[in-house]
Amino acid sequence: MVIFHKLIIGNRHIKYSSFWWWYRLISHQGFRFDDYHIWESFWSCLNGGWLDMEYKYKFEEFWGKGAKPERIIVSAEAYDELVRRINEPPDPAVVERIKEIMQKVPPWDDD
Repeated sequence: MVIFHKLIIGNRHIKYSSFWWWYRLISHQGFRFDDYHIWESFWSCLNGGWLDMEYKYKFEEFWGKGAKPERIIVSAEAYDELVRRINEPPDPAVVERIKEIMQKVPPWDDD
């Protein structure tokens, strides 16, 4: 039985397929403590198609029937400038101001 189990779990051709997920669920291999990160992938794998359909429906509901999402094309120079700005360190004054704001008491606390 162990060899059969290893054959299914380790098979790279069926790995992460619906059958593979259900076999793991039924054989209780998803209950290992080091494996909890897989549960999110399992449910998103099952629900992914539904979420995509729902997105398309909401998109068309807002923009109209047959609307297509815009495709934004950025030049190589603009992309490099964006990456440079993202990677540069933040302004220390802004960081200190954010720290001050985060230390304030929330308005819903009466204490």
